Amino acid sequence: MEDYVGLLQAALAFEDVEVWDEHLDNLAQGEYEVDCPYCGVNLFIVMGDDGFFSCSDDYALGDVEKTPLRPTAPAELEGLAKQLHDQALADGQPVLAQRLPHLFGQAACTDCGTVFSVADRVVANTMPSW
Repeated sequence: MEDYVGLLQAALAFEDVEVWDEHLDNLAQGEYEVDCPYCGVNLFIVMGDDGFFSCSDDYALGDVEKTPLRPTAPAELEGLAKQLHDQALADGQPVLAQRLPHLFGQAACTDCGTVFSVADRVVANTMPSW
């Protein structure tokens, strides 16, 4: 899957799609780190073998509080999210196709409960603030 995601990133770079041309590879790795838009706590967004959840503690170290991710229904994906999902399905990449609705879905902060768009927080954490 990592090679396939690399090809997708290259295609997105040619299409001048900012953020996802460089940060889609985290999806293949199954983890993003973002901050809560309300309280600012650092969160892990996990999409993979360990499950689909957000948490503020290092989940690899043991039992931590986790909040399930809220994926967007595949039929409701739009724009780039739909394009990437459809392409993954067409190219026989079911694991990636399963993770994309979570990336373009919602998560909740385990500290304050704020619900937010995962993709929006990834963008906010990678784009420079002016």
